[in-house]
Amino acid sequence: MKRAPLTYRMPRWSKEKLARIREIERDFHVRAFGEELASVNLDMSIEERHRYLAWMRELGWKHGVPPARHAFRIEEEDLDLDKP
Repeated sequence: MKRAPLTYRMPRWSKEKLARIREIERDFHVRAFGEELASVNLDMSIEERHRYLAWMRELGWKHGVPPARHAFRIEEEDLDLDKP
């Protein structure tokens, strides 16, 4: 008796299936981040994204937005040791 060959590779997806997956991904990004960031995440190259983010940071500085604190740094004022 001949056995079927074992393979761990998935068969290629059809163009329609890939288009549907991209549509679902774009809809998720629009709902989660808005249309502007969805276009940044999905339509721009890495170099374009870096230029866009640099522009956003510069614009924020011009309008007085304070730089974000480091996400994992604990500030002394955040530690309320006197409070129970």
